[in-house]
Amino acid sequence: MTAIMILTSEKILDIHKLVISKFGGIGGVLCQGTVDYLVDQINAEPDLFRKAALALHIVANCHPYLDGNKRSAFQIAELILSSEGRAITAEEEIIIRMLLRIDSYQCQVDDVKIWLLKNTDKL
Repeated sequence: MTAIMILTSEKILDIHKLVISKFGGIGGVLCQGTVDYLVDQINAEPDLFRKAALALHIVANCHPYLDGNKRSAFQIAELILSSEGRAITAEEEIIIRMLLRIDSYQCQVDDVKIWLLKNTDKL
């Protein structure tokens, strides 16, 4: 078994910059403390799916960026999962609905983890 990747604030910010450059939007950090909190929570969590769920939930729900929070949340979660040979396989419409549920405070981290377990496969 390979070690689960360790993320840094710089890596998270690089992912966000890439998302904004690729898909458009306003770049910039609204709250660096939220990014740092995300990194601490993810790196302290041993479970791969909970790690990805934390990324989705914290970024999409707490909005550390000026724009692109849901897109960045998804990309960070995908990176975490792909580091262990996993990928989200849900259709785009289903992914968007889940991100909107997270964004509107309709689910918690454990709900997101359950969704990921049902919608993720090995690469």
